[in-house]
Amino acid sequence: MTVTELLSRAKQAIAAGEMSLRVAAEDISAAQKQGATQRQIAEAIGKSAAWVNRLLKWRESDYQDDTAFGAQSKASRQRAKRVHSAEREMDSAATTSEQAQAAAARARAETAKAEAEKAKADARKSKEEARARAYAQSSGTFSDDSKKLESGQRERLVKLLGMLGSNLAGERENAAVAVEKHRRILGMSWDELIIPDSVAVHARAA
Repeated sequence: MTVTELLSRAKQAIAAGEMSLRVAAEDISAAQKQGATQRQIAEAIGKSAAWVNRLLKWRESDYQDDTAFGAQSKASRQRAKRVHSAEREMDSAATTSEQAQAAAARARAETAKAEAEKAKADARKSKEEARARAYAQSSGTFSDDSKKLESGQRERLVKLLGMLGSNLAGERENAAVAVEKHRRILGMSWDELIIPDSVAVHARAA
């Protein structure tokens, strides 16, 4: 087998992995015996001359070490493996931290959104109450200080309440709707609309 063929086969064995390095060493040694220098061998297999020299020494020692490059090479691979593992753990920790930060940001955004919605609802409610109050004040039927009904408004309310006792279901329903609408326009609660007994007695006596 020619030097070129030997070195081609050695290159293939090296590419196959560490388990095939003995085959590569035998072919490289055979090529050297045919006159190939270590530099020529290194160029042919894509390695350094020092690497070739180390491989040939391993063969000369009858492969005493477990690996082609001895305990030092093995320790280097183990260090590289530990470094790679540590880097993976750091990447994982960084990813977890980023995910936690993203979750916290989403939670803050949801809280802010809920607060904004509540503020809008409160503003709407305040606006509606102010509109109803302004309407009642403009019609002269409501006073913030006294919260008392004018006589005309009280008479209308009493009339509507009286219709709740009608024998006609439709009339009762219409009266109930009208009473509640009247109360909202006045901006008063039922507790405010129902006058004390003493006032009612005084009104009847008058």
